[in-house]
Amino acid sequence: MYYLSQMRKKFFWASILAVLWAFSPDSRNASADEIDPVLKFYITGADSAFTTSSIWNSRVKFSFQAFTYYKKLGRRGVVTRIDSTAIRYFCTGKEVDSTQTLLKAKSIFPESEFRYPNVFTEDFAHSFFPNDVGKQDLAIGFDVIPPDDTLPDGIAVIDREEFILRRLYLYFPSQKGYKRLTRTYRFAEFGEYIFPDSIWEVGAIQGVFSADFYRLESKIENIQLLR
Repeated sequence: MYYLSQMRKKFFWASILAVLWAFSPDSRNASADEIDPVLKFYITGADSAFTTSSIWNSRVKFSFQAFTYYKKLGRRGVVTRIDSTAIRYFCTGKEVDSTQTLLKAKSIFPESEFRYPNVFTEDFAHSFFPNDVGKQDLAIGFDVIPPDDTLPDGIAVIDREEFILRRLYLYFPSQKGYKRLTRTYRFAEFGEYIFPDSIWEVGAIQGVFSADFYRLESKIENIQLLR
């Protein structure tokens, strides 16, 4: 619980930045033809690193345990219901083969999305985040071109030298059934792969007369490669 509380505080403002960045006029200026050579260098490296380092792109068998904390939000963000679940997932590449419920939730709520898109492809327009100070982490803004209801806008933070993902902030402007949806991923390395060690989602599911607001916080641990 302490970890999730700290994670919530740490990622709150980062997620807000992702939403603001998605609406920024400057973030939509660069087209594929106008991209500068330095930015193209990092995009190409990040695309290659994504292909080789994301375990979802492999055929490796692996498992992980996810503890998910759910909060339903009322007026002014007041928490009206709390629930949690713990599940172990058994996967082969991008496919989930089976699951084992370790802690059953008392109610039904949205499932955490552990997979994430490659935001370094030609489906997106890219631009440097204006606050870059030249340290190890490099933030790159991205927008879908043309607009696609299934793909997000947002910010990717990569390692400047190794190009692998460190954090990913996604904003879905037109997700079906949602009035609003954002996801934040933080990645950790294990062996030759990367995988999220925490995911934070804030959503507003569109109802008939109003929207249902919620927050999901998932802590991922005990990642194991299966031989």
